[in-house]
Amino acid sequence: MGKDIEVKFRDYEVYKLSICGPGQAGKTSLCKRLVHNKFTRNYKETVGAEFFSYRFNTKKGKNVGLFYDFAGQQRFVSVRNVLYSGTDAAAVVFDVTKRDSFRSVAQYIRELRKKLKDVEITIVGNKIDSKKREISFKDAKRIAEKLGCKYVETSAATGEGLGEFFKTLIHSAISYKKKKVSVAE
Repeated sequence: MGKDIEVKFRDYEVYKLSICGPGQAGKTSLCKRLVHNKFTRNYKETVGAEFFSYRFNTKKGKNVGLFYDFAGQQRFVSVRNVLYSGTDAAAVVFDVTKRDSFRSVAQYIRELRKKLKDVEITIVGNKIDSKKREISFKDAKRIAEKLGCKYVETSAATGEGLGEFFKTLIHSAISYKKKKVSVAE
């Protein structure tokens, strides 16, 4: 009765991918770039959460990634905590042009780990197309490793690094689901 129910519809396997991080880091822009291949510089704060779905195929069949794009502001922490349930992989996005954005990464990782003990977390340095970079790749990667996370860099504006980001998240989600199935058996 208390077991997790695996969600499938038609011939699709569904992966829940949670994207969080501070406000204005580019979480929604990354999701829109991936799902719709569109980018806009107009900032519009996410209220609570936005949902995106992206269909892809693996060697074993059809799959759907459901991206939960969470508002970064502190006033939405209770919304995030409720919606983290069922996450198969998570990403914490920060803005490489803002040191304060990077400093808040650990807070989001603590928040995720409190709710999701074994889910892999990828830290994502976004806005690498900017010339005003404040956080180096080397420093961010070192901190990610200290925190037990993977690290990738992206630009929602140009699409650079988006493929690596998506592959990293999907591989983490597939691996997590396999572990859950083997533990349940």
